[in-house]
Amino acid sequence: MKETPLSTCERTALTDMVECGLRHDRRGFLEARDTTISFGREYGSCSVILGETRVLAQVTCEVVEPRASRPSEGKLSIAVHLSPMAAPHLEPGGGGGGAEVDALQQVLERNIKESRCLDLESLCIRAEESVWQLRVDITVLNHDGNLCDASNMAAVAALRHFHRPDVLVEEDGRVTVLSHATSPPVPTFMRKVPVCVSYALVCPQEDKCLVLMDPTHVEERVMTGKLVAGLNPHGDITSLVFPGRVALKKEQIMKCLEHAFRRAKIIAEMVQQAVEDDLQTRATEDRPSGFRDKLVSDEEYKRQRFTHLMATKVLTIPTESTEAAVPMEEEPSVPKEQDPANDSTNNELVDDPDDLEESRTSAVIASVTKTSKNKKKVKKTKDVKMDSDSEEEQQHTLLTSQDLQ
Repeated sequence: MKETPLSTCERTALTDMVECGLRHDRRGFLEARDTTISFGREYGSCSVILGETRVLAQVTCEVVEPRASRPSEGKLSIAVHLSPMAAPHLEPGGGGGGAEVDALQQVLERNIKESRCLDLESLCIRAEESVWQLRVDITVLNHDGNLCDASNMAAVAALRHFHRPDVLVEEDGRVTVLSHATSPPVPTFMRKVPVCVSYALVCPQEDKCLVLMDPTHVEERVMTGKLVAGLNPHGDITSLVFPGRVALKKEQIMKCLEHAFRRAKIIAEMVQQAVEDDLQTRATEDRPSGFRDKLVSDEEYKRQRFTHLMATKVLTIPTESTEAAVPMEEEPSVPKEQDPANDSTNNELVDDPDDLEESRTSAVIASVTKTSKNKKKVKKTKDVKMDSDSEEEQQHTLLTSQDLQ
């Protein structure tokens, strides 16, 4: 199924909104969407929700032979899976998003694998014989833009959260993998936390280029170019991808990188805090709850987002009409002793239920009659006021004609 192209009106409207300083989801140009990191029951299972973009990462391990060129280092592989579940235009088998999968996997390998943020030597069991191989499977559950940031965050959080089983090496070289009940699992050591920050470049004019951080899928369809920066909070740039047909100045790129470093510190602290909180919860609980109470639907997210905007007074809904109110005379209150419906003495004297019903009906008719009389009085007052105004206008007109004569 092919993706429905944007019409000229939609494309022009989105571009004009950006040129006026607005985004369709009421965010600022350098404001990211709400981010939620949650972990499953098993170690290394992580879900990241970035706005309406959802990504699931799962880390698995197995014992394999090392490379001949690096006999004392483990292995790390990353695989990205896109399916029609994430977006309707993605065909089964990666046919519709093959190029997107290749580009995304290339960015993740540069930012995570080639940056050597993971200590591969700690994955060695027996040099030149057996090492651990970690495999990160990233599945996109919902595609709403900025897959690079969400996939990178999910992969890094899953790796930091992953605990591999302990092993027992025999004298003859045999390796026995121990269960978690027999021996506590071994955590994965990461030197640094790689972060990916994406910017969409929208050029409404040839000499004007606007930068949007964390673009949605609609903004990615109207953008002219893109800037994807891979870095860590320590000040190292691991990768810099600049696809598109936009030529940025050096000052603009430096401003984006300065903002990306500040964003990288926030994301690294968020990932570290989420991992520590989940590990503390696992230490106190017998059976972790996993994703059961942490995932929310798209409708619930939109409802929470609307509530947040209302709380911050970004949205305003008029509650009072701007029309002039007509002054109404207060209705005279009926004393309790004169109200036949509420008169306890009358109720005591009436024994027949039909008589009681008739008395209540007469009371209602009396109240309606009084209300209609009050309305007539108000209308009569308005008519008198209007007549007086017309007489004054006529007198003013006569005086003016006499003066002219």
